[in-house]
Amino acid sequence: MRTYTNYLSDFQSLSQNTTTANQTLGMKWVNDAIRYLVGIFFFNETTYTVPNGTVASQQGYQLPHDVKQVINVTITIGTVLWQPQECATRRQFDALNVIPFTNNFPQFYYIYNNQLLIWPTPADSSNVITVHYKKRLTDLSQADYTTGTVSVTTATTAVTGSGTTWTTNMAGRWLNIAISASDTTSGDDSWYQIDTVSSATSLTLKNQYSGQTVTGGTYIIGEAPILPEDYQDLPLYRSLELYHSSVSQNADKATLYKSLYDEGYKRLEAEFGSKTAGVGITPQDYPVVNPNMFQNNVT
Repeated sequence: MRTYTNYLSDFQSLSQNTTTANQTLGMKWVNDAIRYLVGIFFFNETTYTVPNGTVASQQGYQLPHDVKQVINVTITIGTVLWQPQECATRRQFDALNVIPFTNNFPQFYYIYNNQLLIWPTPADSSNVITVHYKKRLTDLSQADYTTGTVSVTTATTAVTGSGTTWTTNMAGRWLNIAISASDTTSGDDSWYQIDTVSSATSLTLKNQYSGQTVTGGTYIIGEAPILPEDYQDLPLYRSLELYHSSVSQNADKATLYKSLYDEGYKRLEAEFGSKTAGVGITPQDYPVVNPNMFQNNVT
């Protein structure tokens, strides 16, 4: 697992430039590469449920702040999971709204000004709206935290700290308990994502800890990308290629890091493939449909 601290240290070492300006530039390139790779291979998919669901006669619903691209929308009406199509253009959506019409089974949605617009406008309230989307990523920026020690029991998710000052914003980061010569302090050297942090000395993992029970073990809490672990070197290679193509021009090194990046990218593509969000689901000149043809209820 590569954390922010690993990226920063390796970029400085391999570029042989430890200036503050170079650190900032290197991590910018690393974060840019992470966003690109994550977006291409859909590792940033998540789900949002609109609070309280549909509201009768309300067409627009606010989306989360971190929406990058909506993949699809579903609305649950009773036991029916309904999936409207996406309008390709604002022109098409406005054409649908020439005549006011309400119905619990929407045929189209359109994203505008970070709002989900539905047509026809819902007739009833409380039908569940679920939005599947690709989220914008925040940059890696937090150094590893290693203060104090941890204790955790096998097959549990609760971790207790001693001498720690954990904070709630550590949720989502990764915990690693080092392998030690001592049975009582030796972890399994695996990485576990943190689900919640309830206090300065108490946190909960998303998955059960599978190593042996640890009392007073040394650990790392690190901020890592959501790329698969085997491919977390790629952003580093990309940043070093750019460095040796611009700041400290060295054609041989630039070519080396480009080849390492390209080779890793091919393996990533072969293992995980790619998806499409289908941003143009319907033709731009899709005809306006007679609303009397739409389903009104389920029997």
